[in-house]
Amino acid sequence: MLQRIAVCYLVASVIFLNTDWRRQGYIVAGLLLAYCAVLTLVPVPGYGPGDLASKEWNLAAYVDRAVFGNHVWRQAKVYDPEGILSTLGALATTLAGVLTGHLLRSRRGDFEKVALMFVAGLAAVVAGWAWNFWLPANKALWTSSYVLLTAGMALQLLAVCYWLIDLKGYRRWAIPFVVFGTNALAAFFLTGLCAKLLGLVKLAGADGRAVALQSVIYRNFFASWLAPVNASLAFAVCFVLVWFGLMWLLYRRGVFIKV
Repeated sequence: MLQRIAVCYLVASVIFLNTDWRRQGYIVAGLLLAYCAVLTLVPVPGYGPGDLASKEWNLAAYVDRAVFGNHVWRQAKVYDPEGILSTLGALATTLAGVLTGHLLRSRRGDFEKVALMFVAGLAAVVAGWAWNFWLPANKALWTSSYVLLTAGMALQLLAVCYWLIDLKGYRRWAIPFVVFGTNALAAFFLTGLCAKLLGLVKLAGADGRAVALQSVIYRNFFASWLAPVNASLAFAVCFVLVWFGLMWLLYRRGVFIKV
C-alpha cells in the first residue's frame, strides 16, 4: 500500500508541476477511459477477453503474475490488490484530490466551493453508478467506476465537513479525527505492528496447543458473552479506542511524528 501511495504521489506531483487544472482533468478522464478499455478489450493471453468476475483471469492479475511471479498477495495468490495495472485507477484517484485542492485554493466564495464540491461529488457518484453496469466497481482492481464512486462520495463528505467546520465553526465533534490525523503515520505504523504482534505472540490454550494472543483476547473478553458478529465489532471498536487514547496523549503533549 505504501509503495503505491509513493508512486501515485510521485507521478501526480510531476503532473501537477507541469500542467494546469484543465489538463489535469483531461488526464484523469484519459486514465479512466484507457484503464476501462484495457480491462475490457485487451485479451488475457491463453484465456481471451478478461473476466472481471474472476480473481485470476483478468488482465491486471495476469500482469501482476507475469511481473511478480509468486510474490503476489499471499492471501489471494493470483493477483495483488496494489498491483501494477490497477495503479492507473489509483493515480486517477490521486489526481482527483489534486483537482479538489485547486478548487479549495481558488478565489471562489466559501459557499460556492461547498456547492461545487457537493454537485461535482453527486455527478461523480451517478457516473460511477452508471458505469458500474459495464465495468463493475471493484476495489481490488481499482476500476474506473470505483474511482468515480469513491471520489464522489469523498467529495460530498468533504463538502459537508468544510461547511460544518470552516464555515459554521462546529469543531468539537471532529476532535477524534484531528487526534488521529495529526499523528496519522504513527497511528498507521503502530496499529499495524500491534496487529502483527497479537498474531505472533502465542499462549498455551486449554488443550495445550499454541493460540495467538489476539484469539485469546477475542474469545475471553468478547466472544464469551456476545454473538460472533457483535463480538467482532466490539473487538474492533475497543482496538480503535485504545489507540485513540494513546494518540490523544501524544496530541496533548504536542508530539507529532513526521517523516
